[in-house]
Amino acid sequence: MLSSRTVIERAVGLGFDLAGIAPLEVWKDLEFSRQWVEKGFNGKMRYLENPKRFDPLLVLPSAKSIICVGLVYNTSLSYSTEVFQFPPSGPAPRAWISRYAWGHDYHEIMRAKLEQLRVAVEELAPGVETRVFVDTGPVVERAFARFSGIGWMGKNTCIINEEKGSWFFLGVILSSLELAPDLPAPDRCGSCMACLEACPTGALVEPYVMDASRCISYLTIELQGPIPDEFRTKIGGNVFGCDICQDVCPWNSSRQSSVLSFQQAAFQRRQSSDRRYVTHPATTKVPQFHPMTFAPIRPTLEEGSARKQLTTDNGPRTTDTASSSLFNPPLDVLALISADDFRRIFAHSPIKRVKYRGWLRNLCVAVGNSGDERFVPWLKQAAQHSDPIVREHAAWALDRLRNK
Repeated sequence: MLSSRTVIERAVGLGFDLAGIAPLEVWKDLEFSRQWVEKGFNGKMRYLENPKRFDPLLVLPSAKSIICVGLVYNTSLSYSTEVFQFPPSGPAPRAWISRYAWGHDYHEIMRAKLEQLRVAVEELAPGVETRVFVDTGPVVERAFARFSGIGWMGKNTCIINEEKGSWFFLGVILSSLELAPDLPAPDRCGSCMACLEACPTGALVEPYVMDASRCISYLTIELQGPIPDEFRTKIGGNVFGCDICQDVCPWNSSRQSSVLSFQQAAFQRRQSSDRRYVTHPATTKVPQFHPMTFAPIRPTLEEGSARKQLTTDNGPRTTDTASSSLFNPPLDVLALISADDFRRIFAHSPIKRVKYRGWLRNLCVAVGNSGDERFVPWLKQAAQHSDPIVREHAAWALDRLRNK
């Protein structure tokens, strides 16, 4: 009979940073997810209402255990709370793209690795039935991840691992194998409220509960319509997602910080004689997760006027467009990305999910929040866009710049 240990060792051997086995009986967490949807916290993400999400047997009737894996995507680059300011303090406004979207689309990388693990399991246990999911199917991955022992659910609703922090992707394999489950990881958030206090939009309405309809990631990625007025200024320069609640988490700290009293026991082995601690969050072994570089192509005649003004009015360009990185990118370079650029640059990036219309919408909000009047020509052109949502956000941004 195939053992849980063998499966976990095979997962680690294939490159996963975390692996564990969860039982099917996580009904309390699944019921919490169902009630969360009933309260409308899912916003307009209707796919989260699929009843299969609340019963894995509706997905795979023969399921008896669930293999959970984690793949770290963190790099050694600074956090948004360390380098990102809006309004900017310098001459070149910069934007923020969520850490997970800096590189290659994680769905593709995780899926390929999970398929390798599935093949390995099926070779070791012929006749086993499996289903693979990476954030796209009717499975509440974090509920099973919590019971698999690879981490606890933090107050920011992310799965946190004591040694690796929370910067990792989740994947699951539903299996008809009877594998011995691991023990759930203990909750080590203590009385910390850093994530709730740091969220600009108040999306974390209470510990462990997020109102997704208020989350910057939802507003800039999942929401397809106009961004509600009440949140636009709070989005700042986030053009795709947000990392703040993870950036401020002590378990993701990459530098020395004062120890809070509630954490002293949990961090005992990390403390030094001056009662300060330092954690070292894991960094990825996958080079495709490092920030991609890109360069917008030469503008068309139709785009040329506004682009020329953006790049030359009131002095020289603030940045060099020869090659820019998705890490804390210059806002003016992002504004130069055309529809063709968008399809080319983000063909294998999670950013393609927002489509070009959503990209322009988000840029308009960031530009409006930048306080930089050099963007006025670009916004005037965006205000003539064929899409009404882009036009609306461009008009809002123009009004904000004129009345800053």
